[in-house]
Amino acid sequence: MEAHLQQEGSIRHLAKRFNVSGRFVWGLIPRFRSTGNWAPKPHGGGNPPRLDAAQYETVTTVVKHYPDARLKELCGHVAAPCHITPSKSSLHRTLDKLPLTRKKRALTRQSVTPQTSKHSGKPIKRT
Repeated sequence: MEAHLQQEGSIRHLAKRFNVSGRFVWGLIPRFRSTGNWAPKPHGGGNPPRLDAAQYETVTTVVKHYPDARLKELCGHVAAPCHITPSKSSLHRTLDKLPLTRKKRALTRQSVTPQTSKHSGKPIKRT
């Protein structure tokens, strides 16, 4: 900024001199003029969570009532009482915040026919 204030070259020349893009220098100049500072802006904060802290108790109740439900099923169960249909990823982030563990039961039986190796024809032992 000091080089620009002392008119040591054009925006393109200063960008090349300090090994930054011209767009960076071009954006820095109005920020310095309006604020008097060239520090980066603070982070905007991102999107708020779909399920807020007031709905955590409802989510906890649903998970305790359906302990073996998959995320997609839980989204459907949470949708009615919360009046919001969360995505699987949103519900997963919410469950990570809560001190819950989910117990999933196995939905399929083990195969009756044992798997064999392609090379030797011997059964593959599963542990």
